[in-house]
Amino acid sequence: MVVPILLPVALGVAGWSSAGWAGAAAAFGVGVLIDLAVVAGAAVWSRQIGDLIDPEDAWEVAPRPPGFARLTEWVYKRTLIP
Repeated sequence: MVVPILLPVALGVAGWSSAGWAGAAAAFGVGVLIDLAVVAGAAVWSRQIGDLIDPEDAWEVAPRPPGFARLTEWVYKRTLIP
């Protein structure tokens, strides 16, 4: 889970270099919101689409964005597997 951790940090550094502490806080917040959006998207997918098919098939075809595979698998383990 390197990307979900490094994304807010990298965005925070970029925000700090362009707009100081306010830019760092805003950009870090955007990075955290992106991580939360990936988690929310995985949860919504597993509840709406994953419930329509077998759990094994849902696990195979569940979307895993590049860099966020371990994060989305963490969500799928909690929602798809009974």
